[in-house]
Amino acid sequence: MGTFVIGFDLGNETSQICCWNEKSKEPVSVAVEPGTEKYRIPTETTESFLKKAMRLLKPYGKIHEAAAVVFSVEQADEQAVAELRRLAMQMIGIPESRIFVQSREESFCAYVLHQSREIWRHQAVLFACGGGELRSTVLNVNGRTIPVMARAEKEEKWQVSFGNYTDTEKDLALAGIARDIFGGRPVSSVFLVGEGFDGKWYEESLKILCGAGKRVFAGNNLFAKGACYRAMDELKNPEERAYVFLGEDKIPYNVGLRAPGAGRESLYTLLNAGTSWYEAKAECEALLLEEPVLEFILKPMQGNTTLRESMTLTGIPERPPRTTRLHIAVEFESVEKLRIEVRDLGFGELFPSSDLVWNEVVDLSQEGGA
Repeated sequence: MGTFVIGFDLGNETSQICCWNEKSKEPVSVAVEPGTEKYRIPTETTESFLKKAMRLLKPYGKIHEAAAVVFSVEQADEQAVAELRRLAMQMIGIPESRIFVQSREESFCAYVLHQSREIWRHQAVLFACGGGELRSTVLNVNGRTIPVMARAEKEEKWQVSFGNYTDTEKDLALAGIARDIFGGRPVSSVFLVGEGFDGKWYEESLKILCGAGKRVFAGNNLFAKGACYRAMDELKNPEERAYVFLGEDKIPYNVGLRAPGAGRESLYTLLNAGTSWYEAKAECEALLLEEPVLEFILKPMQGNTTLRESMTLTGIPERPPRTTRLHIAVEFESVEKLRIEVRDLGFGELFPSSDLVWNEVVDLSQEGGA
């Protein structure tokens, strides 16, 4: 059957499913009833939705054999991500390393950047309408970098709760937001997403949305498809990925360890920029050369200021070069704080471990880099 990955859009009221179609090389939406275009599935609870999903996905592949599963959610935070992963592992039966959770903003980015360059040559604008709310997001893409860098821009004045608005009032509100967004920026494409756009209330706004050559797309499965594209990207090596999404919860640095004896700029990459801080964890082992010092290199995705953090292993026993094995673990405590832990493992029976541990926290907010 070939590569099988799954993208879920998990909403409060309804959710959707996409999986990778090896034949067409694009995500395919999974309908509630085969042969229809009914893609919205009542969520009720996450458990009930996953049970339905397992049944609906049977014709496409074995869900527990999926190479990657990505959940798209309205708000991704550390606690919500951990709980969703735990539940998915328990119900779907795949390891945590194959489960990913991202915000709908990141799913929007993944969807747009897997389309032709004409769609995102300038900026792409998302209007998501559902649950009585209109949420607007601008995707800023820097196509001059390798990989491409993308950021989501939101302003409070672009978000509105319709409450008891009439159709005319909703139309005026959308038109006003569209004028504000389009007034100071070049826009290539506009996306209208959500059940709130099912009616015909935005006819006047549509004239503004379609103006000046902008391409306008309407649909309801964008987030699930974006999650599916992200799932396919997870099967690639980090250096092969075409873009990096730098959201509010993403680390802005590539974190590497200078490889001893291989030249000053030879690095062993530990963490990649664009990773959510609460998922940014890595460990490795290394042999110490003459000096009891480790150098960590933090290279920003934006700007030219590379940070170098030297960590002195005070008190480590004197041993010949390459006879001290170290366990090195790095993880972010927040988007601005990197914790480093180093343990002396010794070198077999000849040089036993000293059981020494060194800890250091790098505050990136003080470096001007986060």
